[in-house]
Amino acid sequence: MTNTPNMFGAEVADVAMGYVIALARETFEIDRAVRAGHWPKPRGISLAGKTVALVGLGDIGRHAAQRMLAAGMRVLAYDPFAAEAPELAAVERAPWPQRLEEADFLVVTCVLTESSRHLVNAEALALAKPGLRVVNVGRGPVIDERALEAALETGQVYSAALDVFEVEPLPAASSLRQHPRCVFGSHNASNTADAVARTSEIAIGKLAGFLAAVSG
Repeated sequence: MTNTPNMFGAEVADVAMGYVIALARETFEIDRAVRAGHWPKPRGISLAGKTVALVGLGDIGRHAAQRMLAAGMRVLAYDPFAAEAPELAAVERAPWPQRLEEADFLVVTCVLTESSRHLVNAEALALAKPGLRVVNVGRGPVIDERALEAALETGQVYSAALDVFEVEPLPAASSLRQHPRCVFGSHNASNTADAVARTSEIAIGKLAGFLAAVSG
């Protein structure tokens, strides 16, 4: 048995970075307002010098960290299993949830395990400084959505961009839908024509090699 691992990390990291920019500059709120006939001028925040708490330093997380570092951001990563890498020398490490109070952004890229389910909960969010911006391109259940919603209501979390959810598709009854400072995706961050074609070519090559081996 074989597979094609680590094929979509860069693509998902692109979306994560796009969400970080969107939350920093409130581009989604501007879009909604302009469509409604308004001409808003929200004052966003700059990326340079801001701190990202990055949960997960696997394929997606490594690519995301590189993009954030390139934007002049400080990256504080949480991943007890991540190996050191030269390109990530500037990434700081900490055990979860230590130093979360330093973060301006919380970006989730990790897989779902028993230990990561509801890792981002009310207790963790309470440790953050008010106004945290949250991005999830990992797995929905890593974030306790009820805790996130409560933190949005108090302003502890300023805004959130979620590509994944605890229940997918996002239920019509979810009150997150009504929150003005949330932007949503459809668990589609990996889906680009380039990545799909690249993965298909590798998969076909592996299949051809297997068939050649068993027929020879």
